[in-house]
Amino acid sequence: MTEQSNLVLYRKYRPRAFEEIVGQEHIVTAFSNALRMGKVAHAYLFSGPRGVGKTTIARLIAKSLNCQGKNQPCNNCIACNDFNAGRSLDLIEIDAASNRGIDEIRDLRDGVRFAPSQGKYKCYIIDEVHMLTKDAFNALLKTLEEPPAHAVFVLATTELDKVPATIVSRTQHYDFRRPSTKQIANRLEQIAVKEKTKLDFEAAHLIALAAEGSYRDAESILGQVLTIGEKEIGRTEVENVLGLPRREAAKKMFGLIAQKNTAGALSLIQELNNSGYDLTYFSKLLMQYFRNAFFLKTDPNLKRFIENDMLADEYECLVANLPHFQPQELSRGISVIFSNLLTFRKSPIPQLPLELTVVELTKSNNIHAN
Repeated sequence: MTEQSNLVLYRKYRPRAFEEIVGQEHIVTAFSNALRMGKVAHAYLFSGPRGVGKTTIARLIAKSLNCQGKNQPCNNCIACNDFNAGRSLDLIEIDAASNRGIDEIRDLRDGVRFAPSQGKYKCYIIDEVHMLTKDAFNALLKTLEEPPAHAVFVLATTELDKVPATIVSRTQHYDFRRPSTKQIANRLEQIAVKEKTKLDFEAAHLIALAAEGSYRDAESILGQVLTIGEKEIGRTEVENVLGLPRREAAKKMFGLIAQKNTAGALSLIQELNNSGYDLTYFSKLLMQYFRNAFFLKTDPNLKRFIENDMLADEYECLVANLPHFQPQELSRGISVIFSNLLTFRKSPIPQLPLELTVVELTKSNNIHAN
């Protein structure tokens, strides 16, 4: 078995060229043009959700700057091969979550003065940069103000509001978008083909929904699902491997609330709890039903914003039960579920917050439409 075959999927299929990046076209275009015109800045700040390609694009910039063939990674030269193999001495990656003090940044400041080992540039990627201490930020600021010509910095963060304005002002800032469920599902299907497995549409869609907008999380989940060794993966296999509450149960619960069936709803909660399912996750699924129903009830044309967030049978359930609700009941349902979600950690009885939710929603005198 080769070393490559042992890699987790998000590393095995990490994009090796800008054209392989999906969902961040605005950023790819900007950097492709900057590299072509030789106008690369000395410092960048990437912000956005986890797992959407911030460090991947940062590595591609570093590889492009040192590529011996052209201004885009050729993936054939010595420099590109070193980057792909993770052995380039001109790429320094720092995880600020575990290296957040002033001593680490002083080491960086001392090292940045030395010329690159092989290529034209030394590239520093500081991930989760918002975790740096105040003193560390001050030390980094000095380096960003007077960087050597051979150094390029890429700072990445999931919490832009925690990065000091003085740091932001000395970088070119790019905001990464959360990919759509469809984009993630399409990529999963492509990876499955390369892994000689058939991943059906519903399975890919379900993994994409569970990943909540993260390519990396989706690929990690797919790797977990592929370990069962099946040549064809469907919705049931994904649910079994993840150990998540069946989405079928969330669909049933939405119908029970619409019918004001308190006893049926409470009974379903006990079944889920006895099976050991995560009731916090289940509550999030239920809240998604109410949110999507609220969109449709407000204006049927809003369908385009929600149809990719549900499977076909779930959407049919939503439409079938929609006449039972007025917009204000759906809005209230979202508020009730959200409020009770915040109490799960403090609850002495695991299922109690969800029980209170369904009682409050099914016992309401005006839950039905007039």
